[in-house]
Amino acid sequence: MRTDELADDPSPGACVEVTLGPFIPTDECDSAMFTGLLRILPADLLRLHMESDLLLGEIRAEAVRANIAWQRHLGRWYEEGRVAVADSEPEVTLLMRVLDGLRRQVLAPV
Repeated sequence: MRTDELADDPSPGACVEVTLGPFIPTDECDSAMFTGLLRILPADLLRLHMESDLLLGEIRAEAVRANIAWQRHLGRWYEEGRVAVADSEPEVTLLMRVLDGLRRQVLAPV
């Protein structure tokens, strides 16, 4: 509540005063800087604190879910890569024999 809103309040002393610093302006044309004293009822301050805790908890849970999904995805990539390398070993052996044969041909006297 702003100070002018508290003019008719029977107990303005029951409010908590919070001083906010200037917010960083954005690129938006209609963004406004807000600085000054804010008066808020303790019950509203407690509600704001609880709601922000709930939202931060949801953000943390979503970050954990995203991390788990990413780890699973990496695990699948790793497993697919391991299988691909294991499957390509006969091809590597074949290529090595072909290269050895070509080297013998080049090095063989004509």
